[in-house]
Amino acid sequence: MMKTIVLILLIESIARCAGPQTTTELNLGHIFEKYGVSGCFVLYDQEEDSYMRINPSLCDSGYTPASTFKIPNSIIALEEGVIRDTSEIIKWDGHEWPGNKNWNENQTLKTAMKYSCIWVYFKFAEEIGIDKYYKYVNEFNYGNKDLTGPPTKFWLSGSFKISANQQIEFLRKFYNYELPVADKSIDIVKDIIVLEKTASYTLSGKTGGGMLSSSDFIMWLVGYIEKGNKIYFYALNFKTDKFQETKDTRYNIVMDILKELKLVD
Repeated sequence: MMKTIVLILLIESIARCAGPQTTTELNLGHIFEKYGVSGCFVLYDQEEDSYMRINPSLCDSGYTPASTFKIPNSIIALEEGVIRDTSEIIKWDGHEWPGNKNWNENQTLKTAMKYSCIWVYFKFAEEIGIDKYYKYVNEFNYGNKDLTGPPTKFWLSGSFKISANQQIEFLRKFYNYELPVADKSIDIVKDIIVLEKTASYTLSGKTGGGMLSSSDFIMWLVGYIEKGNKIYFYALNFKTDKFQETKDTRYNIVMDILKELKLVD
């Protein structure tokens, strides 16, 4: 009993000594304007326990996760034994995907993530099943946890939504091994989402693009940047009616913001 009381007092003491979490609104909306789009951006500095946001009022708005769900989806596939590792070959069924030549061949988990190969994840979903997905998204506390919609592509259409702020919370648990899954699954997925590695930083992340209506789309880029011993998590989204024309805009906006914050060269 005495040990329990001492432990509680110690935890309370640590909590009192810890500095308060801070939130800053960044005056960088001009970067979105430069590319002719409107959206939001969240950056979380883990060491400082601080948030920085552009257009913070938009950061709680939920949208379909689209291909950003390939991060948890890959973890789930590994946990369920649907795929073993990045060396296993996923056989292409011969169906031609116009405009996506990289999809029209055999894949590995690494290439499926790199090329955002949709048929691989449809295949995973068929094998995993919707009940298992409900189990994991609840354990991960991912988005609104409402998987109503097509059972093999609920992350693309239906009621499943996640906000930029919620993306950050998931990424923090993912990076810090706080999800109820094997460390090996986390390590494999961390390896396949690296976007850029330089002498001064490593940028990891995943894009996404989902339909909001017949003419409007939500565009995502979420991930983290490791710089020295520090880790920063980020989430960007914006709406557009020009899907193809703004695919590169996701990366460009994130990099422009990170340059302004002196996190990349």
